[in-house]
Amino acid sequence: MQDAIHKAAGKVIDFCLHHSIGRIVFGWNKECGLGKVNNQNFVFIPTGRFKERIAQLCQHYGMEFIEVEEAYSSQASFLDGDELQPFNLK
Repeated sequence: MQDAIHKAAGKVIDFCLHHSIGRIVFGWNKECGLGKVNNQNFVFIPTGRFKERIAQLCQHYGMEFIEVEEAYSSQASFLDGDELQPFNLK
């Protein structure tokens, strides 16, 4: 699993470098109330490690890494001009 995390994070960073993207915004929801059954289905996906690896690579390559709360992102629409509260988890 560790190898897959490193490869996936590397692909994200390579894409950003190739397309001159200097900022990665990572939506993160600390508490996910999916319920016991759904939580068990997603427990094997180490998204926390993936986020940390991308943050490390951003620092290494001089890219900006922004972690934002995404709990209410599904309730807002860019097309309607809705704005999200600027929650910063760092």
